[in-house]
Amino acid sequence: MAPRFLTLEAVAVVAAGVSGFVDVHIWSPAYSYYSLLVLVVLDVVTNNLVEGKRLMPRNLALRLLAYTVLLAFAHGFAEHEKGLFFLSQLAMAPFVIVHMRRLIISFGKLDLVEPSVADLLQKRISRAAEEPAVPEPEPPVVPAPPAEPVTPA
Repeated sequence: MAPRFLTLEAVAVVAAGVSGFVDVHIWSPAYSYYSLLVLVVLDVVTNNLVEGKRLMPRNLALRLLAYTVLLAFAHGFAEHEKGLFFLSQLAMAPFVIVHMRRLIISFGKLDLVEPSVADLLQKRISRAAEEPAVPEPEPPVVPAPPAEPVTPA
C-alpha cells in the first residue's frame, strides 16, 4: 500500500504551482481571482435553478475562460504599462458587481435569503445605476419686449 501523503503532497505542490502562475500571470492576489470564479459559478448555477434550465458545463467553462483571458490582459497591461495602472480594477469591478447583484436576486427568489434583505442589498448595489438622471433645469424664459405699435403714416 502506497503512502497516502505522497498523493496529497503531490496535489498540494500542483495547487501551489497553479496558484503561483495565477498570481504572476493572471491576477494578483490570486485569491481575488478564485473568489471571482466561485462567484460566477454560484451565479450561473443559482440562475439556472431559478429559471429551471439545465446547467451547461461547456458554457460555464467558456465563460470562466473568457473572464480569465480578459483579467490576464488587464493585469498584464496594468503591471507593465504605468499609464494603465487602473486597468486591473476597472476590469474586475463590473464582473463582481454584475454577478453579485444577480446572485443576490437569485438567492432571494430561491428563498435562501430573506426576500426583503435580498431586495435591500440589490437596491444598494445597483442604486447608482438605477437612479434617474436629474434633469437640468430649463433656463428661465425671458419675455420678449413689447412690440412698438405701428402707426400708419
